[in-house]
Amino acid sequence: MRKIHAFIVLLVLTLCTMSCKENFIETNLGDQPLSLTASAGEVMLDITADQSNAVTFTWTPGSNHNTHSAITYTFELGVEGTGFAGAVKTTLTQGRSSMSYKTGDLNSLLLEKFEISPNTAVNLEARVLADVHHDQVPQQVSETVKLKVTTYKPVSSTLFLIGSAAPNGWSADNATPMNVVAGAAGSFTWQGKLSPGELKFITTKGAFLPSYNKGADNTRLLFRESDSQPDEKFIIPTAGIYKIVANIINLSVIIEAMDAPEYANLWFVGHSTGWSFKPMTLNAADPFVFHYNAEITEGGEFKVATSPSFDSNVVFLRPETHNQGPGTSLKVVKWSESEKPGGANDYKWNIPGGVYKIKLDTRDMRIDIVKFTPFSMIYLVGDASAKGWDVGNATPMNATTSPYKFTWTGTLKPGELKFTCDKQTDWNGSWFLAGMNGAAPTGEVEQMIFSAKGSVPDNKWKIPEEGKYLIELDQLNETVKIVKQ
Repeated sequence: MRKIHAFIVLLVLTLCTMSCKENFIETNLGDQPLSLTASAGEVMLDITADQSNAVTFTWTPGSNHNTHSAITYTFELGVEGTGFAGAVKTTLTQGRSSMSYKTGDLNSLLLEKFEISPNTAVNLEARVLADVHHDQVPQQVSETVKLKVTTYKPVSSTLFLIGSAAPNGWSADNATPMNVVAGAAGSFTWQGKLSPGELKFITTKGAFLPSYNKGADNTRLLFRESDSQPDEKFIIPTAGIYKIVANIINLSVIIEAMDAPEYANLWFVGHSTGWSFKPMTLNAADPFVFHYNAEITEGGEFKVATSPSFDSNVVFLRPETHNQGPGTSLKVVKWSESEKPGGANDYKWNIPGGVYKIKLDTRDMRIDIVKFTPFSMIYLVGDASAKGWDVGNATPMNATTSPYKFTWTGTLKPGELKFTCDKQTDWNGSWFLAGMNGAAPTGEVEQMIFSAKGSVPDNKWKIPEEGKYLIELDQLNETVKIVKQ
């Protein structure tokens, strides 16, 4: 019995020793000194590469005097001559022997913590302290390493459209956000409908200053910080779909008119609406495509109007033959009473009652009239969700009393997000996608793209920060609301 007991004690001691060796790298360090080095002695921080590595500090393990005790390191960075008063201190364990700073992080640290002015050179000093987890081993302190760093003036991380040409006019409180271009410091992009009028950019909702105005020409920006500076605006000559790319570091801008559709709005009108005009929904990614998704219980005749009126000069979009029923890629013809007085050739589509998704493409002049069977469940996919890109194990939403609406509340991580309707593991199933790839959720109801055969285009929302989110999704109207709580 004693032999068994002794064996168990020996086994426990062996496992403890093995565990210590696995948890702590510094298990048998002699009397070597603690030495700190920096990857550079002078650094000029580059605003155009804020995610690049500015400097790395590395140090030797120091000594635990063969006590097999773990070591905790404290890295200190401060302004030269302060004796490390007010220094930034970072505690590192589990064998860590380096400390790195990205350009943007180091610049923010110097400006905000040490209150260094932008575009200023400052002398810093660094050291590392080693605390051995043993009562009889004193703290070790490395020699001080000096570093000269030149800061820069940071630019805004947000940018908004404002002006009579912008979607929300001159309202600074409701200015239209642009999207950050990943991997391109200071770059923003936006695509959508602009009206004829003036346009400029502001950095903060609710504040007209600072702003970025028209510079020397239509490709240059002017940074405006006070009312005394010129307030020139960009002029948008005609309504249409525009793509804007702005860089507030090099003060460049491109405002490009895209292939513009003939109609900015269309209206569904027919028996089911009592021959009143119901606006169709513009596709989130293609301004040539319109949707009308609804429970058309009574069915019957309908056509599509280019203006909400029966005036003789209004152009209607109608089928090639009268009483055309449901189908896909059906031909669409323009017609107006002014061309055919007396209602001649005033053809309509005629469909039985049901739930429909109607898609009209004004580029190809084709229409899909398809009965809609709702999906029984919608799922979250993407590295922002708990199950990541494992589509077969995607996170389900919660059903509601409506067969079309789903909700979900939970934690999202920074990353990409889209929705699968069927968890098809070959990725060729049905999806709900963002209107623009990489766009952050607006917090308001926004249109989605429905793709029935794979993610085309593969547009994902970009969740900017971790937190608790509420998602409300309507698969009939193809809308979603993603709100950080």
